[in-house]
Amino acid sequence: MTTVTPPRPRRPAVTPGRKAEATRQALLEAARVVIARDGFANARIADIARQAGKSVGVFYTYFDDKPALFAALLETFHADLVALTPSPPAYEEDTAAAVRSALAGFWSTYRRFHPEMLGLLETGLADPAVLEVWRKIRRRGIRRFAFRIRKQQEKGRCRGLDAELAASALHGMLEFTCFNWHSGRLDQPEGPIADELAVDTLYGLVARVLELDDTTPPLPGPPAPLR
Repeated sequence: MTTVTPPRPRRPAVTPGRKAEATRQALLEAARVVIARDGFANARIADIARQAGKSVGVFYTYFDDKPALFAALLETFHADLVALTPSPPAYEEDTAAAVRSALAGFWSTYRRFHPEMLGLLETGLADPAVLEVWRKIRRRGIRRFAFRIRKQQEKGRCRGLDAELAASALHGMLEFTCFNWHSGRLDQPEGPIADELAVDTLYGLVARVLELDDTTPPLPGPPAPLR
């Protein structure tokens, strides 16, 4: 005898409005608190709803499941990145300053969303919905790096680089370095890295790949020994 699993009830439609948006934001903020405290894998929907002062039923009015909620958090991360990214004219006016500003924005946003980024590494490759949001974030960063490499190649720089592959490598370096340094679990367990030092280091590396000429500052390092 075949057992038929009944379909899950369709999530009720939410009437748009300030109250609905406030409830959704309360659930997202509660999720951030619970994920930061318990980790994504151990975060329970009941705990998220309780933290938001809502019922589990209200949670399911806004989100199908925990991965859907997490995908929404990553979309917020992506939106914050977009808001901090310099406009295209800024890159043409002062490429070096715009690149540094973009890196500083990524660094600071990654710090604010570090628990979500940890959860992304835990679940991103296993959950298709979360993976697609991660790809969306990466595609945008890779596209910008590739565009800048091609612009530099038009000036006779960055010769021999495959723009797409180099852009993927640069974004991967930026992404994992931010995770690594903010986590304090791998290379810098002794304490947090100062924002300016971190951004200067990332910018120095990226600027060398992009060959930004004299605008590239020396990489931070220990003072030269006295003679």
